[in-house]
Amino acid sequence: MKRALWLCVAGVVLAATIWLVAQVQRPSPGPSALMPDGALLYLEAKDFRSLLNDWNSSEEKRAWLAGDNYAAFSRSRLYERLSQAQDEFSTTASVPADSNLLMQVAGEQSALALYDIGNLQFVYITRMDEARAEATPLWQVREKFEQRQEGEDRFFVREDQQSNRTAAFAIHNGWLILGTRADLVAGVLDRLDGQGAHSLTDESWYADAVKQAARAPGDLRMVLNLEKIVPSPYFRSYWVQRNITEMKQFRAALCDLERGGKEYRESRVLLRAPGSAARASGDLASLLALAPADAAFASAQASPSADAVTAALRDGVLDPRVQQATDEATAPPAVQFENAGTASDLEKRIDIAPVLVNEAEPYTELRQLLQSSDLTGILQVYRTESSLNSIFVGIERGIVVQSASAWKEAVVENALSATFRRGLTASQLGLGWSSVVFESGTAWKLDGPIPVLMAVRSNRLFVATSEAMLGAMLSHGTGQEASASDGVTYEADFHHDASEQQAFTNLAGRLDAAGHGTPSAGSADTDMGPDGQAPAFFSGNIESLSQMWSHVAREKVTERDQGVIVSQTVVYEWQQH
Repeated sequence: MKRALWLCVAGVVLAATIWLVAQVQRPSPGPSALMPDGALLYLEAKDFRSLLNDWNSSEEKRAWLAGDNYAAFSRSRLYERLSQAQDEFSTTASVPADSNLLMQVAGEQSALALYDIGNLQFVYITRMDEARAEATPLWQVREKFEQRQEGEDRFFVREDQQSNRTAAFAIHNGWLILGTRADLVAGVLDRLDGQGAHSLTDESWYADAVKQAARAPGDLRMVLNLEKIVPSPYFRSYWVQRNITEMKQFRAALCDLERGGKEYRESRVLLRAPGSAARASGDLASLLALAPADAAFASAQASPSADAVTAALRDGVLDPRVQQATDEATAPPAVQFENAGTASDLEKRIDIAPVLVNEAEPYTELRQLLQSSDLTGILQVYRTESSLNSIFVGIERGIVVQSASAWKEAVVENALSATFRRGLTASQLGLGWSSVVFESGTAWKLDGPIPVLMAVRSNRLFVATSEAMLGAMLSHGTGQEASASDGVTYEADFHHDASEQQAFTNLAGRLDAAGHGTPSAGSADTDMGPDGQAPAFFSGNIESLSQMWSHVAREKVTERDQGVIVSQTVVYEWQQH
C-alpha cells in the first residue's frame, strides 16, 4: 500500500516537473502570434528603437527634411490627411503624438498591424520592461483614461466623440501595447494569456507568405494582404507606382530588409492565386552581358510580350520624344458659354454618318513581326554622355530583342522603315539604310535626321540610337546563349554614382527649363510653396530625392517568376562616407 502511494506521489511530481520544464523551454510567442486576425498589413522590427536612432542621426534624414521633395510632400493632400489623424489622436490620447512620443514608446522587438487604411486603425506592440513603460507619457496621463478589464488584465481606453477616435494602451508581461481600437488591445492581451482565439498567423495569406520567405525575419519585415489592400480606394489614390492592374494578380507579399555596412538587401516574395502559371521563363545572363560596363541603367526581361517590346522600341529608340505629362487629378474647366450653332446648320444632313479618316497606326507592321516571333528576352540599356562643364546631357539608348529563331534582316528593315512612313515621307522616299562596318560584322543605319541603327546577329536583333552604343553592345557578344540557367526572369542594374548624379542634375535642369516638369495649373494636389510657386519637379523635387540618396551608388533587382511564387532580391550598394 505504501509502495503504491509512493509511486503515485512520484508520478505526480514527475508530471509536474515535466510541465514546469516545458513552460521554461517553450519560447514566448512572437509578435505576429499576438496580433488579432483581420489585418491588412503587418510590420515587424528586430530592434525598432535602434532603427529610429539610426534614422534620426543619418545624413539622409537631414537631407530629406531640407529638400524640395519633403517640402512638396508636406504640402500634399496625403500629408494633410495624415497630419489631421495625428492631431486627432493627440487630442484623444491627451499627449502629443510626435517624434518624442514615438521614441519613448519604441522598444526592441516591435510590430504593428494595420486593420483599416482610411481610418488608420492599428495596434502596435513593443518589448519593454515595466519600469520604462511606466515612464512613458501615456502612463503618466492614465487617470484621464477609462480603466477596463480583459480577463485578469487591465487596460486603458479613451474616446473622443468629436473625431470618433479611440486611444487604448496596456502594459503586460514585458510588452507595451498601443492601439486605436479597444478590441485590438484586448485581443493582444488575450493572446498573451494563451487564449485560443485566432491570430494573424492563422490566416492563409500571412502563413503562406511567411512559409515562402527565403530566410528568417530581417531587421525589418513587412507582410501585405494584397487581396484586400489593392481594391482599397486609398491605395489606388496614393500608391505612387500607379500599377494597380499589375498588382491585382497577387494575393499576398512579404519583404525582409537586412542592413549591412556596405549594402542593404531586400528579399521579397509575391504570391499569385494557386495554380497560376509562370509569366516568364528563360536565362538572362547572356543578355545582360551585352550591356556596356558604363551603362547608367540596364534591364533584361524574359518572355516579353509583343506589345511590351513594341512599346520599348517606340519609346526608347524610334520615337524617344519627351511627353508632357497630364494631371489626371485636375478637373476639366467649366463651360463659359453654350454654342447653340448657326442658321446654316439647318441645312446639314443628320441621316448620313460623317466620313471618318482612319489614320494608319505606324507600328502595325513592327508589332505583327514581333507577334509572329517567339520572343525569349529583351535587353534595354541607357548610357549618359555628359561632362562637368557641359549643361547638355546626351542619352544613348540600345535594345536587344532575342527570339527563339533567327531574325531575317530584310524583314526587320521593312518593319522599322514602316514606322517612319507616315510622319517623315511619302511612300518610302528617304528611308534607305546605309551600311556600317563593325568588327563583328555589318550593321545598318537609317538615312535621315533620326539616329536609328540596326544589326542582326542570328536570333538577336540590336537597335540603338548611336554607333557607339551599338558597337559597345555588339562587342560584348556574338549571339551565343549561355548554357546554364539560374531561373532569373528579370534583372535590372541602376548606377547612381557621382558622375550619374551630375548628369541627372544637368538633365533635370534642362527638362524644367523646357517646361516638362511644370505642374498643371489648378490641380487639387499641386504643391504650392509660400510664394505661390510649386517646386520645380525635376530639378527641385526629384533632384532633392536623388541628393538624399547620394551615398547609394548602385541598385540591382533580380526576379524569379515560378508561377504561384515570384521572388525578388533588391540590393542597394552604399558608397563609403
